[in-house]
Amino acid sequence: MKNINHTAMNQSHSIVGTHATILIADLRGFSTLMESVPSTLMVDLLNRFFGLMAKIVKRHGGMIDKLMGDAIMAVFGVPNRRPDDLIRALNCAVEMQLGMIDLSHRNERQGEPRLYAGIALSTGDVMAGSFGSEVYNEYTVIGSPVNLASRIESYAMRGQILLSEATYRAAGDAIQIGTVHEVQVKGRASPVMLYELKAVTQPHLLRVPMVEVRKTPRVLVDFPAVFQRVEDKRVLPERIVGQVQDIGYFGLCVDLPVALPPYSEVMMSMAPEFGLDSQVEVYARVLRSRPHQDRFRTNLQFTNIDTPGHRRIKHYVDHILWGN
Repeated sequence: MKNINHTAMNQSHSIVGTHATILIADLRGFSTLMESVPSTLMVDLLNRFFGLMAKIVKRHGGMIDKLMGDAIMAVFGVPNRRPDDLIRALNCAVEMQLGMIDLSHRNERQGEPRLYAGIALSTGDVMAGSFGSEVYNEYTVIGSPVNLASRIESYAMRGQILLSEATYRAAGDAIQIGTVHEVQVKGRASPVMLYELKAVTQPHLLRVPMVEVRKTPRVLVDFPAVFQRVEDKRVLPERIVGQVQDIGYFGLCVDLPVALPPYSEVMMSMAPEFGLDSQVEVYARVLRSRPHQDRFRTNLQFTNIDTPGHRRIKHYVDHILWGN
């Protein structure tokens, strides 16, 4: 992967302004998953993910800019621009999500955790070139679209592809979209519109796969749980007590005293319901929140899968459903 950057660097040492599409694919809940798997398996899982993503980026003619923890950033439009940069980036993102499904199935057959990715695309003017010093430098891109892609990626849920407004408008009738949400992102004075990609229609129809875990058994419950907002991977100290109404393998419905914006992340803590001495902590993302009586009925989707906390929730649901 480093060879791609060096090749680009050799082609242009000067820093130039250009138009490009930034793609960031990040593993959902991997930080929590790392706490429950051996370090050797963690490295193996990451290498499988990066290897798969790199092949797909290369196949679509993108440039791998960097690896960032459990995320990969690719750029379409540097070092050389092509008329179909955006279309190739969109198709790349869809094929990434298709590839993640196959990867998770292979992991399951080996008794290993499933992996899910959230993907963001942002299009606009950037500066591209070799940044650094004589001691160390690298070919990369900087600019507002890069920062925005990073912010949008943090809102993407498992199996989801989110587009910036510039990407959505540039794509025109080459895409089909689903939900549209207005969110407030750090570093932006005004709200940002997020568009969920459902399909790319050029050069042929390619649909974003539905993550099957979104449809799972739910059981009716009635118990309290404590929620704390998460911002920039930091759990805020304020505690919000809600009443859980139903729960399933991969999400729940809860009545909260405050409205939480769509795509915002929370950490949920609960203990007595599971007959445990210690608390169960899981991370979840808000799907929607609507007024209900004097509270806000909020639907959440878990972001960390196959962790000890998530397995305890699944066991609890199984116990209610099947008595085992």
